[in-house]
Amino acid sequence: MLAVNTPQTFSLSGTDWQVYHLLPNEWLWRRVWERDPPEAASRRLPATVPGHVQQDLLAAGVLPHPWVGLNSHLWEWTSARDWVYTREFTPPAAMAGMQVRLRFEGVDSSAHVFLNGEPLGDHEGQFVPVEFDVTGRLRPGESNRLVVVVERAPEEQGQIGWTSRCRSPRGWKARFAYGWDGCPRLIPVGIWDDVSLVATGPVWFRDVAVYANLSTDQTEAALSVVSEFGVAQGMPVTVGVQIQDAGLPVVETQDPVTVFDEGTSLVQSLAIKRARLWWPNGHGDSHLYEAVLVLATRDGSRILDHRRVRFGLRRIEVLPCEDAPPDSLPYLLSVNGRRVWIKGWNWVPQDQFYARAAPERYERLLALARDAGVNMLRVWGGGLLEKEVFYDLCDRFGILVWQEFPLSSSGLDNEPPADPEYLDRITAQAEAMLPRRRNHPSLALWCGGNELTGSDLRPLDSGHPTLGALRNLVAVHDPQRLWLPTSPTGPRFSPDPACPEEGHDVHGPWRFLGLREHPAFYHTIRPLLHSAFGCEGATNPAALHFLSGNSPAALWPPDASNALWMHHGGWWEQRAAVEAAFGPLSDLDTYVRASQLLQAMGLQVAVESHRRRKWHCAGVLPWQFNEPWPNAVCTHAVDWFGQPKPAYWAVRRAYRPVHVSARFTTFAWHGEKEFIAEIWLHNSGEALGLLTVAATISSLDGRVHVQDALAGDAPAHAARRIGELRWEFPTGFAAPFLLDLQVTDRAGEVIARNAYPFSAAPDPAFAPFLTAAPTALELERAVGGIRVRNAGECAALWVTLDHADDGFLSPEDNHFLLRPQEARALAVREALPVRAVAWNAPAVLIV
Repeated sequence: MLAVNTPQTFSLSGTDWQVYHLLPNEWLWRRVWERDPPEAASRRLPATVPGHVQQDLLAAGVLPHPWVGLNSHLWEWTSARDWVYTREFTPPAAMAGMQVRLRFEGVDSSAHVFLNGEPLGDHEGQFVPVEFDVTGRLRPGESNRLVVVVERAPEEQGQIGWTSRCRSPRGWKARFAYGWDGCPRLIPVGIWDDVSLVATGPVWFRDVAVYANLSTDQTEAALSVVSEFGVAQGMPVTVGVQIQDAGLPVVETQDPVTVFDEGTSLVQSLAIKRARLWWPNGHGDSHLYEAVLVLATRDGSRILDHRRVRFGLRRIEVLPCEDAPPDSLPYLLSVNGRRVWIKGWNWVPQDQFYARAAPERYERLLALARDAGVNMLRVWGGGLLEKEVFYDLCDRFGILVWQEFPLSSSGLDNEPPADPEYLDRITAQAEAMLPRRRNHPSLALWCGGNELTGSDLRPLDSGHPTLGALRNLVAVHDPQRLWLPTSPTGPRFSPDPACPEEGHDVHGPWRFLGLREHPAFYHTIRPLLHSAFGCEGATNPAALHFLSGNSPAALWPPDASNALWMHHGGWWEQRAAVEAAFGPLSDLDTYVRASQLLQAMGLQVAVESHRRRKWHCAGVLPWQFNEPWPNAVCTHAVDWFGQPKPAYWAVRRAYRPVHVSARFTTFAWHGEKEFIAEIWLHNSGEALGLLTVAATISSLDGRVHVQDALAGDAPAHAARRIGELRWEFPTGFAAPFLLDLQVTDRAGEVIARNAYPFSAAPDPAFAPFLTAAPTALELERAVGGIRVRNAGECAALWVTLDHADDGFLSPEDNHFLLRPQEARALAVREALPVRAVAWNAPAVLIV
């Protein structure tokens, strides 16, 4: 049992809520804070907080699943109603005599709050927390009734609209749900984050910020712990701070301060000797410390409040790219004095109804990013200031966060408002948002928004009043973070092969350009940073079956004539592009395989092309890692269910610390006399000395046309061209072929591998891959994983491993080629039933 006057938190999150809907403003007429109206009896549903009302409707079976078919159209009315949440609760009797506040971490997006029939106040702004003083109104130890009226969603622009009209008086709200290329118009409404009662003494911590400054040699850290106070009654207090490392004390201090009002703050200085640094993924341990603060009366007889804050020690800077134009911005990341090439991805909300995402769902997605070598995620401006769990996991996994304010382009115009009323409104919101995440070492950068441009489509800079105001707010409230006014920063919006030097930070393209055009494009452009680009591809078969309502016939044809296909990602419909490479297709399974392969090939070429320009290019962030709802086709690499597509594995291979790549001009070689490819070694770690690359060009039947060994050093943190591979095509050769690359160290161990499909057949050049001779796979357990072998006489095309029972499987590699009789041993984290299948090999199973 809690002691009287002990600071405590009583959670009001959970399943003990109810909710019902009314027409707009009807709640006022019905005086719902006093009693429920008669309509409530037939409309009342069990509700869960955090949650969106749509999730409660789904759980109650009121409407069919919005993810299936065209059902989301049936849900659009839900965001046009006001929703009344009610909860009966009994807070601890120990809260009597304490200062008690009712805290909402997030309401989506405006609310009116009542306790025991009395109004507490109103709130606006999805990303702004709010507290109400309920001291004297709360009845500790007795029943209380809380009523929260969440108003209908504000009018806002979807993807096609005017950014200049994004000026809802209710504040920022995530715009993606108003209809975007990766999701339909389905607008969440509800209490989207935790609710709690917080009981403290008459003085409490309103905010705590930990600022760390490393010494020149980075062996020590000077800490400034800044406490801001809430106060109901001024008094002299003592603030104790203990810095802990894995629960063990490192250094501590205790200082007195007299708190007069909410303008009082305290700065406490501490020093950490033998500092353990926080490093990005792939560069070292992402070490975390914790500051434990206790606020007590001056004589120490009573604890008034306490707080725990995790933080990390790191120094983040930006440097000019090598040989960058003099008018360019610095984009090259330096962390703790070491240059870090950005192996990034763009992150979108992990669910259309983002309120109730389990921590396990976040961990699944972010662990996939970590395992892929990702060291930065760009949290896109059409989405969210993410939940705390997202940043906690990024702290643990060493994933830097590029966080955008919720501003985005709109197509018809892309320039945010800049009038004084709007600036006052966003200033208040930003001042509330910035302190919420500033202690996270993963948070590296604040950005003004996504693709904000003038009428000439050139990206805006901080000279724009809105972006200048946000930059100044970051400088005041989160001064240790980097700043970019928008993404891209230009000066051109998109890369252009005709003037490659003008593309400093660019976006696009987002499609596979063609077997010939795609490599040519990416080998020509020379951006300093490519912060968004992608390729479209069909989703995984299980997701397709789900969104079709397990009706495979409804999924064909996969083009603009199919309403289901268009509703689930029609922006990215690509049948013409797929059939240009593979010829006419008549079944869904073949179409999905072909579509996904082109997406994987396209991203592989793009990432490797930029990685070969390491330090001249600061890095890449493909669009997009995840998706907010299950699309039939989109640019995502991991589907809504958390299953990677082949595109994920292609980028994961390209991000490996030691990698080998080929630079070539085309995938389709018909009409060419000679195959030519440059071979490059990539190393993200310390120098490895002399390595050997075994390069093999072979036909699908295993006939070897060229076999060569190229030797070269792998310097630390560098990309190096080690040679060239040439093959003069035999007269009349018009068939597919493969390039296989394997890197071995001096001990003869294979430490990296890569492979590419090509074809010298006439268009459609990749059609022969669909009629490859059958082969057979063998699968067996091996130490730490499995061993898969191609037992046939034809190459096994794109071997895929998965969980035989439709669960998650985490092999070290997937969706790869195996030459005839070739075998690979792969580490697999789970001891699960494993299934292996290839385009031209039936599935085999091991349990």
